[in-house]
Order: sequence, then structure tokens, then C-alpha cells
Amino acid sequence: MQLLPLTIYSSDNKGFTLIEVMVAMVILTVGLLGLLQSVNVALEHNLKNQLRDEAVQIGENRMHELIAKPFDNLSTTPGPGYSPLRVDSNIRGGYKEFFTVERTVDGLSTDSRELEVVVRWSLKSIATQHLVKYTRTR
Repeated sequence: MQLLPLTIYSSDNKGFTLIEVMVAMVILTVGLLGLLQSVNVALEHNLKNQLRDEAVQIGENRMHELIAKPFDNLSTTPGPGYSPLRVDSNIRGGYKEFFTVERTVDGLSTDSRELEVVVRWSLKSIATQHLVKYTRTR
């Protein structure tokens, strides 16, 4: 009768243990959560910039409307043309926000008027405004 050779397995096997795989998964999860948070921050900054850009455009458009009026039609007393306006946002992606636009005309002298347009909006309960001023003379 022939004896079979006895093979002894050493504990130096090539491969990963279950603990090593779980530790790697935890490290990977923490890294991905950090990456997800940075994407959230980038999206919020992008939205703030889009709202600001749109507010600047609205303010400039309203100011051009005031500048286009004849000088004698720029009344310094509040009237129906100077009541606050509500302008809806055009930001894509389903974001629903609106801007409040206020226009005022101050008489600096008989030959000059200061035109002012204020655009207000809020994002995450933080109020922000953009102010456009122009001095118009006869």
C-alpha cells in the first residue's frame, strides 16, 4: 500500500478575507458620501449664480424701460407704474421661484432724476437683492 503525500496548507493564502472586504467597502462608502456632498455644494452654488444672473437681467431690462420713457413722464410720486412687480423665474429643472421688482424715481433737481430698480429674491430663506441705479438728466 502506497501512502499519499500529506499537503499542509499555510495561512499565507493569496486573497482577501471577509473583514478586509468589509473595511474596503466602508472606506469606499465614506469617500463616495464626501463626493456626493461636494456635488450638492456645487449644485447650490450653481443655482445661486443662476438666480443672480437672472436678477441682473431683470433689473437691467426694467431700467431700460425707465430710461426709454420721456424725461417729463418720470414722476417722482408713486403711481401704478411703480408698484412692486412679481416676475417668475425661468430656471430649468423645476425650480419655482419669483423675483420682486421695485422701481423708484427721485428728483435730484428740476433737470435730473435718479432712477432705481431693486430686484429681490430668496433662496433657502436667505433674502438677496440686486440694485440698479441711473441718473438721468434733461
